[in-house]
Amino acid sequence: MTEYHESNRGQFHFSPRRGWMNDPNGMLHYRGTFHFYFQHAPNSLVWDTMHWGHATSPDMVHWEQQPIALDPAVHPGELWSGGGVVDVRNTSGLKDGDHDPIAVFTGTQGVRMFYSLDGGMTFTAYDDGRVIAQPSGHESRDPKVVWNEPSQTWAMVVWSDDNGNGADFFVSPDLRTWERTDRYVADWLFECPDFTPMMLDGVVTWVLRDGRGSYVVGDFDGREFRTEWTEPCTITVNPGGAGGHYYAAQSFDNLPDDRVVTMAWQGLNRGSVWTGNASFPVQQRLVATPDGPRVFSLPVDEIASLRRSTTSYEAQLVTPGAPLLTDVDATSYELEATFDLSGAVDGSFALRLRTGADGSSAREVIYDVGAGTLDGVPLSPADDGALAVRLLVDRGQLAIFAADGAYYACYNVDFDTTSTGNGLQLTTTAPLKLTSLTVHHLSSIWPTSG
Repeated sequence: MTEYHESNRGQFHFSPRRGWMNDPNGMLHYRGTFHFYFQHAPNSLVWDTMHWGHATSPDMVHWEQQPIALDPAVHPGELWSGGGVVDVRNTSGLKDGDHDPIAVFTGTQGVRMFYSLDGGMTFTAYDDGRVIAQPSGHESRDPKVVWNEPSQTWAMVVWSDDNGNGADFFVSPDLRTWERTDRYVADWLFECPDFTPMMLDGVVTWVLRDGRGSYVVGDFDGREFRTEWTEPCTITVNPGGAGGHYYAAQSFDNLPDDRVVTMAWQGLNRGSVWTGNASFPVQQRLVATPDGPRVFSLPVDEIASLRRSTTSYEAQLVTPGAPLLTDVDATSYELEATFDLSGAVDGSFALRLRTGADGSSAREVIYDVGAGTLDGVPLSPADDGALAVRLLVDRGQLAIFAADGAYYACYNVDFDTTSTGNGLQLTTTAPLKLTSLTVHHLSSIWPTSG
């Protein structure tokens, strides 16, 4: 057994082979390979001198850890969180050879750039590590860069503490010279900003989010960001702080299909040789709702490549005292269920995870029909009474999706020490119309030896 198979290590969630990880960094796609850089202390189980770890994947699902990308013994400055881009237009003029320049940005109290000419495997400090962008305020970090197509320029957002929390905006024609053009001040916007163009009813709209997944929607003219929102919404229904269930999500750059895909840091899972994991990648879209534009999230379609066996259950009436799914034994799986709640006025039903022979369960996902809440969060069925729920359950992780992605919860769950078995149950306190239910057993992404 390798360290990848410790009993509480997620089998389809990335975690470092050894050492500490936190924020995702410089996520990008280049010539068929997805690159996931991350904050990494390779020789420690707690936060320590930061490196940029590196993993690659052909599909955002199967990850292979690579050698350290940025090392403080080699690369100058404090190598804290930041973003990365593929300079396919060679705006930087750095191209030398077959590969397009890949640029990553990091640093505290000033932004530094490092570039790669070998497809993102090794990096050189630009101009010997000179600060190329100086944010306002006394403290700053976490630069994120994105291409703005209408202006044919790059935009950068950086968190800083000038006049309170907020983000400085910079623009550049070439990734090397930057002009500060705007500042968005908001008490809620703390650390790890991500700035993403998303389509809304055929119009490019910009989403600005922070480390907790709080976000606002607005317009960007290539220099200034404007929003009419006075309060943010949140990506997940369970926002938290650094080191919690979900933090510092970042979007991939240069995806070939214009999808918006993000991954976050989950900091509550650890083993004997590793600490922290990444959330499963979700595809996000901006949807017009009666309450205004909202970000919806669903697992990337590539999850289908992990399905090794599937069991489906026909439509039926589930009754109190007669639980369904009692024949399932699993630790890493995907569950998709649809319920018909038309006419239902009271009672509740629960998906009970990691149940044991003694009747215990490690975690329950509960829908209260009378209150109209999923795990305590308001969520109404569709107009026709349908409620769709989707779970990703791993050894140390649980993600809950509902209502086509309007509801997204992301958790670390200590299944290993709280469960007495690997069972699964659907129980109800009132007659429940089940429309469909499917359980996909998921394969491990990790090697079987080594």
